Amino acid sequence: MMNWTFFTRCFCLTMVMVQSTLLVGRATLLCPEIKLQVDRLPDLHIPRAGHAVVCANGEITVIGGHTSGFVPTATAEYFRDGKWHLLNTVYAHDQGFFLPMESGNIIVSGGHEQPLGIGQTFTMERYDPVAHVFTGFGCLEKRRAMAEAVELDSGKVIISGNWYYDDCMECYDGSRQCQYVKEVSKARSYPYVFRVAKDDAIVFGAYDLHGVPIDSIIVDRLKGTPFRVPLFDTWRPTHIQWPFYSEVCFIGDKTKNDYSYLFPVTDSLGQWAVAQVRGTQFSILPTKCPVPMESSWGSVYYHHVILADRQNGRAYLFGTDKDYSRLYVLCIDYAHVKESEAAPLSLYYTDPLPNVGFAMPVLTDEGDLIIIGGTRDNNYEPLATALLLHLGNHAAAPRQVMTLWMWLLVAALILCGGGLAIVYLRQRNRNTITKNAEIAGSIDTAPIDDALMKRICQLMEEEHLFLNNELKVADVAAKLGTNSTYISATINSLKGCAFSQFVNGYRVEFAKQLLSYNPNKKISEVWASSGFANETSFFRTFKTFTGMTPSEWRAKSTDNS
Repeated sequence: MMNWTFFTRCFCLTMVMVQSTLLVGRATLLCPEIKLQVDRLPDLHIPRAGHAVVCANGEITVIGGHTSGFVPTATAEYFRDGKWHLLNTVYAHDQGFFLPMESGNIIVSGGHEQPLGIGQTFTMERYDPVAHVFTGFGCLEKRRAMAEAVELDSGKVIISGNWYYDDCMECYDGSRQCQYVKEVSKARSYPYVFRVAKDDAIVFGAYDLHGVPIDSIIVDRLKGTPFRVPLFDTWRPTHIQWPFYSEVCFIGDKTKNDYSYLFPVTDSLGQWAVAQVRGTQFSILPTKCPVPMESSWGSVYYHHVILADRQNGRAYLFGTDKDYSRLYVLCIDYAHVKESEAAPLSLYYTDPLPNVGFAMPVLTDEGDLIIIGGTRDNNYEPLATALLLHLGNHAAAPRQVMTLWMWLLVAALILCGGGLAIVYLRQRNRNTITKNAEIAGSIDTAPIDDALMKRICQLMEEEHLFLNNELKVADVAAKLGTNSTYISATINSLKGCAFSQFVNGYRVEFAKQLLSYNPNKKISEVWASSGFANETSFFRTFKTFTGMTPSEWRAKSTDNS
């Protein structure tokens, strides 16, 4: 006689598997993963990081930055006829600011005065991309590094932001000396400077002159008083670490007085989202699914600002894996956003690549992305690599991926049905029935609860699994005899964060203990001993959790003791 209890258990277990498949399939349908074609361009003549990168006169151009040894370089390069052409600049601009003007010329200014990112400069020069000539012409009102600027309809340029020095708003009006405009309520490094009208602009950012998070984010206005934004009580602008100019974020229409921009924000749990500002109104851009923090290969670490491709109505957020080898590009189809429609998201990815740098990408005239130079592990060894990511011809790719997932889902259902048939036939043997029933009973199919969460925490606290810098959800699942879906869902439900954020919390606490009880231990030894894959990931994560750099936290800990 058939053991229907066992059959029912198997059927329920299979339905759980099918449900998991459906959830994964649905998430993938909402944010499909699409493989990118990547071409390796010739290397730069000079390895560099902290440089400006812009598409000028149809040519990709890199300007300034620092080269090997963390030394500022007074050079630039433009790409034409399949190779890089080297130029000399008048001054060195390492993490200065640059701004393509309506005239076609590019203003380049400021930057660190000395190697190792020390000091600031007053220097200003102009680049003519047609003649390929740099000309020194003026001086800032304040010496600056890590500033940003925007051009108004009048041709005046509003400048703000600095690094380890005073900040204010100043103006370049075509004369040789920039003029002081007004004080800012919060001194900032790499702020957003957005236009809100033909002759007005706002300035805001989440990090001060020392890279420390600002507690209360205030928006300064060129023609108006500072104001608070309720959105920033929950979502904070992300930390910008490389030169950019704010017009790359522009999605509006100046002919219609529509001054709209996109920029990334994060919440206290590390979840990213897309924010929109229209004039002085801030909001979260509605998307069909949350910004994906995980891919099929692990965590996604986003960087930089959002680059808008206004011609195609799409915008891009660049990211990498923890090792800076696999690249990600989140595509935001913002043109689809209407009153009743959210923006579709697609996650483009590459296979692991060698010598990929952490640098600001640039959008080409063809709608592709190029990433040039940058750092991988430290500022002393920048790269010369140039990669072309083909995005321009992928508008229909998400639909193709959705079809693929539908076929995979059908295949999964067929396999599940076949599995049930096999179970049905095997039940004629009583011994097999008993054995399989015991096995099925041992499988962890319990719903998400505190007990599973407690077991996960015990693994972290007693076996220190977080010290493995390659730890994956599957590793924890294997230890507990369950599956990755239950682990991720439990952590997300009860801790309110992704698996990577959960593990990084333990790593940061461990690092804090090392910093506190081993005052002579080098920072490089601390991050390597705490489970982090590299120094960049350690510094970024530590500051996200504590609001301070490791050195600042150690100093504060020492003072309190």
